[in-house]
Amino acid sequence: MSEIFFSCQPIFDEAQNQWGNELLFREGQENKFPSIDEDTATSRILSANFLSGKELDDSLRYMVSFSETALLDEIPFSIPVTSLVICVTAKCKATPMLVKQLESYRKAGFTILGESDVFSSRWQRHLDLFDVVRVSMATESLNEWTAAISDYAQARFMASKVESNEEFVLAKQLGFSLFQGYFFEQPQIKSHSDVAPSVISLLDACIVINRSPHDIDEITEVISRDVSLLYKVVTSANILAKSKKKAITNPKQAVVYLGLESLRRLISLLIMSNMNHQECSHLQNAAILRAIFMQHASPLLQDIDPDEAFLVGAFSLLDAMLGVPMEDVVVQLSLNNEAKEALLSRTGSYGELLELCKHIEHANWDWVGSLCEKMALRERAVLKAFDKARYQTQTLAATMQV
Repeated sequence: MSEIFFSCQPIFDEAQNQWGNELLFREGQENKFPSIDEDTATSRILSANFLSGKELDDSLRYMVSFSETALLDEIPFSIPVTSLVICVTAKCKATPMLVKQLESYRKAGFTILGESDVFSSRWQRHLDLFDVVRVSMATESLNEWTAAISDYAQARFMASKVESNEEFVLAKQLGFSLFQGYFFEQPQIKSHSDVAPSVISLLDACIVINRSPHDIDEITEVISRDVSLLYKVVTSANILAKSKKKAITNPKQAVVYLGLESLRRLISLLIMSNMNHQECSHLQNAAILRAIFMQHASPLLQDIDPDEAFLVGAFSLLDAMLGVPMEDVVVQLSLNNEAKEALLSRTGSYGELLELCKHIEHANWDWVGSLCEKMALRERAVLKAFDKARYQTQTLAATMQV
C-alpha cells in the first residue's frame, strides 16, 4: 500500500458556492512539484481518487489535466462523466486526431476546460469544444476578455489566481462566472492510500484480453489472481454503474458490465500509474522497436504468428524494466511455450528472430549475416523491416513526449 499525495484547490461560482476541485499530483506534504512525467502523475491522481473506493462528493466536479497521449488513449472514459472535468493542457496541439477525440468526449457528456491560449492558437477554430476557459489574473489583463466573454456566451470563463476581493468583484463585473485563487482558499495537500496491482498482473490481463476477448471466464480468472486488480475492476464497475440499485460484487459481473474497451482503458491507466515513464522510457522505446520489428519480419518466416512475435519483442526487456530476473517474469505471464523459450533462452523461431533483432541493434553484421543464412532470410528484407520499425518507433515516441 502506498500514499498518493495531491493538491486540491476549490473552484467557486459567483455566489462563492463551491463548484468543484482541481486535483494536481504532488510528491509529498511539502507541495513539491512531481519529478515523474505528466501521464504517470495523471494516472495516479485518477487511481487514488476514483478507483480506491473513496466516497467523492457527487455535487462537485473534479478537474484533472490530461496530456495528448492520455486523451488519445481514451483514459477519461474510465471515470464517470458527471464527476470529471477534462483539462486540456497548453502542450496539447489541435491535431485532427485530438480534435476528433475531444468531440467524442463532448458527445459522451464530459465537461472540457481549455486554457486562455485556445483563443490565440490553432484551437481557435475549435472553440466550440470547450465548456470552460480558464484565464489567469497573474498573467492576463481581464479587461481584454470582455469581448470574448460576450461573443462566446455558450462557455463559462474561469478567473484563476484571484488574490483579493477587489479582483473577485472585477472579474464578476467582466462576466467571469467561475473563480479560483488564494482569496478563496489555498490548495490543500491531501493523501489517499492506494493499493497498486502488480505490473505483471496488468500485463497478463492485457495478453488474455487481446488473445481471448470473448472468453469472459478466462479474463475474470486472470483479473481475480491479483486482489488489488480485482478491487480496482469491481470499484470501477460500481463507479460507472451508480444508477444500479444493487452494488456489483461479483468479479465476472464487473467484467461483463465494464466490457472490453473499458477494461483496456482501465488497465492502461493502471499500467501508467505503476511505472515511472521517465526512468525507463529508453527501455520502453527499445522494447517497442523490437516488437514492431518482429511483427513486420514475421511474414518472412512461415511458422511465426505476428501477434505473438509482437508480444515477445515487447516483453523482451521486462526484466530490466522491473528489476527482476526474466524467469520470474515469464512464469507469471500467460504466454505460450514458444514465446517463453524465446524470452528465456532465445531458442526457437521467435527466439532466433529476437536474437537477430539484438544483433542488428548492436551492428554485429557478421552475426546478422549468419543468422539470416541459418533462418533462410534475405538480409535486405530483414534490414528493411528494421528500418520501418525504427521509423514507426521514432514517430510514436515523438507523439508521446510531454
